[in-house]
Amino acid sequence: MCHERTRLTRNFTVLDNALLQHKGLDGVAIGVGAYIASLPEGTPVDIKTLSTELDLGRTTVAKALNALEAHGYLRRTVIRTPDGRVATHTVFCHRPGQNRAPGAERPARRSRPTPPPDPDPNPAPSPPNPAPNPNLAPSSPGAEPTPPPTSRPAPPPRRPLPPVPRPGFPARELLRSALHVLIGLRETDPRLYCSEADADHLTPGVAAWLERGASPETIRHALTNDLPTPLHHPAALLAHRLATHLPPAPPLTAPPQTPGPARPHPLHYCEPCDICFRAPESTPCPTCGNPDTIPALSPPRYKGMERYAKINKQGGDHHLFYEE
Repeated sequence: MCHERTRLTRNFTVLDNALLQHKGLDGVAIGVGAYIASLPEGTPVDIKTLSTELDLGRTTVAKALNALEAHGYLRRTVIRTPDGRVATHTVFCHRPGQNRAPGAERPARRSRPTPPPDPDPNPAPSPPNPAPNPNLAPSSPGAEPTPPPTSRPAPPPRRPLPPVPRPGFPARELLRSALHVLIGLRETDPRLYCSEADADHLTPGVAAWLERGASPETIRHALTNDLPTPLHHPAALLAHRLATHLPPAPPLTAPPQTPGPARPHPLHYCEPCDICFRAPESTPCPTCGNPDTIPALSPPRYKGMERYAKINKQGGDHHLFYEE
């Protein structure tokens, strides 16, 4: 048997002969391991995906993965994704034992024996033994090295708060009043303490209540009444109540009409006295007491002559003149 070798410069994978010639793995496990080694990082290598790509049964693929994991070529750990789901994180080891899991202890390195130095003809006096340092642990030949400190996993990201209603006109004074109402909730129940980020999210929701005519006492009662025990997420509970218990908007009403100036009483004419005066309807003459007065601005025809009421405003007296 001979090889016809070609120098590869791209699209190739370097594999260890220990995997390809492993005595404890069958051909399917070796092939699955070689296929996984050729994939880029981030490619899914679950049983369903490998079964579809390699045209193998799921039981066969699962058996091959278990064999690779048993011989150290695979490490599978269960992790929780940022969105709260549970997934399997797979690490492929090209050479088992060479790359250890994070936090694993490394074996102590053997120090090579050093030859003793040549004796000095003029030896210097040895200094006195220094005082032992209490901060340093005593070393012994059989003591195990202290493992390096492992970094703690980052805490999962905080879930966002539920959305809250927004005011139609977010004026500065309205938002300031809403913030005062929100801060005052902790006086009713200390568990309703809100951080600065929570207050920035919840203040527009309280402002929407104030804009719709709700009083601060009404808002405080709606947000603090019948709180659950224990209360794990107070900010999420407040956001939920602000959105679900939002009062209806008040009906639109026309602005109040300002009363105009009162209209003066109509003019009446008394024929016996020949005067005009302003008074309500069916009012007798204030001079002679004649009840049969007629409107002065619409006089009837009299003996074929047209009568026109003309008001003379001189001296405050009203006189009626006739004109043919």
